[in-house]
Amino acid sequence: MSVVIRISAAAFFLIFLIYVLGLVSKGKLQLKYSLLWMVLCIAILICDAFPVIPFWFSRTLGFITPSNFILIVAIAVLFAICLSLSIAVSRLVAAVKNLAQRVALLEKELKDAEKTD
Repeated sequence: MSVVIRISAAAFFLIFLIYVLGLVSKGKLQLKYSLLWMVLCIAILICDAFPVIPFWFSRTLGFITPSNFILIVAIAVLFAICLSLSIAVSRLVAAVKNLAQRVALLEKELKDAEKTD
């Protein structure tokens, strides 16, 4: 990989890491959801600084070219991100459902209390 591409990639992921940290500090992104993004950026920056690491892993795992290894790892990371976000959304849907049911019960109790007065 050329030096220009490596420097460009490092700059992009460093800016992205700073952006994620900024979102966390402003309270727009919770820390538990940002950790995956931060770990991903740091791993990419390490692999960019030491390109021998992905080459070694790809050879060790039997991949013919390192680009195939990187593609498989990228797909696995995207699946992990999608799974973690799906879990978070499922929890939120359940919480909203419970809150809606509680509000409905409280409204019913309020109407019943108004009828008896």
